Amino acid sequence: MASEEILQKTLKNADGKPFQKYKGLQNNFVLENYEIIFDDIQNDRAGHTAMRVRVPHKKAGFPADMYDTKKREIALRDLIARRFREAARTHARSPIPKTSGGEVYIPRPGQEILERGSIAITQYFVEARFTVDLPADGNKVSAMAMNLLLERIDRIVSESMYFSAYKQSKVYNHLQTYENAEFIRENLKSKGLVAFLADGAVLPRRDDDLAPMIDAVPFSCSDDLRVVFDVPYGEPIAGAGIPKGFTVISGNSRSGKSTLMDAVYAGVYDHIPGDGREYVITSPDAAFIISEPNRPADSVDISAFVKGTPEFEDTSAAKREFVSSPMSELLSVSEAVEMGSELLLVDEEFSNPCVLRKGFLADDEKITPLSDMGSSMGEQGISMIMISGDESVIRSADTVL
Repeated sequence: MASEEILQKTLKNADGKPFQKYKGLQNNFVLENYEIIFDDIQNDRAGHTAMRVRVPHKKAGFPADMYDTKKREIALRDLIARRFREAARTHARSPIPKTSGGEVYIPRPGQEILERGSIAITQYFVEARFTVDLPADGNKVSAMAMNLLLERIDRIVSESMYFSAYKQSKVYNHLQTYENAEFIRENLKSKGLVAFLADGAVLPRRDDDLAPMIDAVPFSCSDDLRVVFDVPYGEPIAGAGIPKGFTVISGNSRSGKSTLMDAVYAGVYDHIPGDGREYVITSPDAAFIISEPNRPADSVDISAFVKGTPEFEDTSAAKREFVSSPMSELLSVSEAVEMGSELLLVDEEFSNPCVLRKGFLADDEKITPLSDMGSSMGEQGISMIMISGDESVIRSADTVL
């Protein structure tokens, strides 16, 4: 390890010299409030440098109850990653004037609360992992490197890695929203459900899918589907519980069928407060099934659906370099089930008609459509949610939305 004084001296000595002099930074530098670690230094100005900043808990100041369980740790890491990204965009988004480089980059979090690899929390410290573009003056070390490493990064750390930079209520809201969502997810099976949509959820998205649509009508469910979860934090959460079995989503054009299905599919992840889908929760093993013509098949068993087809000699080990549209979809179903999925999501817009219902096949092909397989799949513990306007499909459903 080295001191901040040595870091400054190394940068001063490298100023104006060939870019490769940055290699002298390959070290751990202990500053007043945190440690800077250079993991992989770029060879030239076109590359990127991998770095870490490590803040001891005593300096970071986050209360221990914010990361004393795995769920809270995941949610806190997610929140810190978001704040670090915002601060980096404010203080190191573009090159330092009269140089190339100077940007600090961390992957942009989406609307989902995930276990972020860019932030780590251990027993001893909070750590951010990111890349920087070291400043260059032509092919030489820039004097602005000091500004980047000791000023810009310090501001980013101050605004994201210290508890004092946050409103306490916002942090706890982020953590508790995640814990409530995970509680609902963990209790879906005990209530006989595969998905849940809370009353008041906002399902329609803006075009960029990053926020709820302005003036969207909040979701509300009918009494026959109403389920209540007594979550760990706040009031009980009520909404529509989609039961196990075969569910069909039906309705007129532009009635919101695809919006509902998109929300259910997105529900395999937890979402940040304010997203609108915080408590739209789906079985985590859900698989979205689509037709993919010309995909390959490599010894996949589709015999449960296909009893005869000129496309395959043996449907119990279907193998072909390019497959037709209906067979591609049935392959996806079989693969999803084999991987352990207990919930299949099917939209007629992205499906081959003969896979969904009867009446589209030549005599030499014998396919049992998915709508006829609802009961048998249910006996195996596999549920299905399908968008369809076909009356025969609707009649075969256990639940119609």
